[in-house]
Amino acid sequence: MSCILMTDLHLLDPDSSAEAAAHAAYVGACLDRAGETYAEAEVCVLAGDLTSLGEPGAYRWLKQRLDALPFPTVPMLGNHDERAAYFSVFGGRAGGHAFVQTSRSFGALRMVFLDTLDPGSDAGVLCADRLAWLDRQLGDAGAGGVCLFMHHPPCDIGDPVLDRIKLANADAFLSVLNRHGNVRQIFFGHVHRSMHLVWNGFACASLDALGEAAADASRRRPPAVGHMRRVGDGLAITFETLTVQSVSGST
Repeated sequence: MSCILMTDLHLLDPDSSAEAAAHAAYVGACLDRAGETYAEAEVCVLAGDLTSLGEPGAYRWLKQRLDALPFPTVPMLGNHDERAAYFSVFGGRAGGHAFVQTSRSFGALRMVFLDTLDPGSDAGVLCADRLAWLDRQLGDAGAGGVCLFMHHPPCDIGDPVLDRIKLANADAFLSVLNRHGNVRQIFFGHVHRSMHLVWNGFACASLDALGEAAADASRRRPPAVGHMRRVGDGLAITFETLTVQSVSGST
């Protein structure tokens, strides 16, 4: 099993301005490079804040680029996204599902992707319906182990600004996790930095934002990718960088 993870693209509609087009071109180059570097990956997870303003044009551009990659992708929502615009482009509301939540199994390992978007707030939430869905997923997974993916961290990271806009109902979330005891790893975005921490016994990790200052080459950090793979009975997780050539505003 090989999974790659990127987060916080913060796309704008590339037709809206030259800066937005340059930003999209840079993100597109990163996605293309990931497709070349990790062509054998079984899934690519984009852990929220796909866009900055929730514009349909940004989602249309992204879907076109994701459809061209050699592996399946799981786009997730963050506080800068907009569900209605996302659904209008990516679909997925069939069957009355109100949230962008899904799961995939790789052998005995279950990967569960959560929707923590709370419209109008920079903080996240998992309402009763979303927690009930998570409860069922963890119950179905049994002892095989679960990796959780979410945009908002469930815990403080030591930043006084970001700690105010984490998952607002982390206690309810923790209660569900403790009921099952099979979560092996939690990944989140939102904080725009790579870090590992342990929260109530659960291993957590976050990743630098792919869209951090993407339109300003003088302030760019190398694009960050998380690479998770099975090693024996465990999981190996590395933070890696992509080598991306300079790009123009063409998308």
